[in-house]
Amino acid sequence: MIVESYEDVIILSGALRANHWETIHTAISLTLKRHATGVIVDCSGIVECTEAGAETFRDAMEYIAEHDARIIVAAVPKAVMDVLKSVPEVRSQLPIANSVEEARRSLDLLEEQPTKKKANLAPCRCKILVCLTGHTTDSDALHMAWHLADTQHAEVHLTFVVCVPRHLPLQSPLPDAEEVARKSLDAGKVFLSERQLQTVGHLERARDLASGVATALQGIDAIQVVVPLPNGDSTVAAASSLVSAVLAKVTLPVIFVKGFPTVAYEELGGKRRGA
Repeated sequence: MIVESYEDVIILSGALRANHWETIHTAISLTLKRHATGVIVDCSGIVECTEAGAETFRDAMEYIAEHDARIIVAAVPKAVMDVLKSVPEVRSQLPIANSVEEARRSLDLLEEQPTKKKANLAPCRCKILVCLTGHTTDSDALHMAWHLADTQHAEVHLTFVVCVPRHLPLQSPLPDAEEVARKSLDAGKVFLSERQLQTVGHLERARDLASGVATALQGIDAIQVVVPLPNGDSTVAAASSLVSAVLAKVTLPVIFVKGFPTVAYEELGGKRRGA
């Protein structure tokens, strides 16, 4: 087994016939010091894996759980995956991406930085958390946040909660959902930045939206939360369930925003049609 390190990627190649976790652990620890956001373990070069070798991934899984480390295993060959499937704990709890590129996109979403403060902006007195969902009602929530922040001289923190199914590890890459998250956060930051508001983007991974909002609030001294509700008569039950779940986990004042199905926007941040 050959272990190489390149930037944020640990590359494994050769035959994995024994538990090589100690060697890989050393490489991961050094890499995490340089790339705190996370490390990718590229398995594409593994040509053979035995059950003894699969114990390497069991130890990696335990390390991830104990240290809350952001480590994604990527490009696992089918033959190796077949061996891993014989170890139920590893199969169900190890974050695995189809490729190094997919894993990196997942890690990149955690590196969101605040927009640069304008020289003529007054210091923010408080913070508002806005939850984005990727649906049309995000526009209404952003308009609400704009007016609240403008009035209160607040910094707006945008969060998108990627809801991970319970049968998958919490850190599992979900490319489709993460792409929606990236686009939603980017659009929200553009909308608010154009209105001279200080904005920060966050990605949260949770089992449900309410839990993700609660987690996001742990690192933000916010005074209010804005949550868009699903639109349409057919989603009344879903909206009611969401309200109950959020209020059960969030103690701050929450503003729930319901959009208008018959009203559309020319573009995010544009004028309402008919206005």
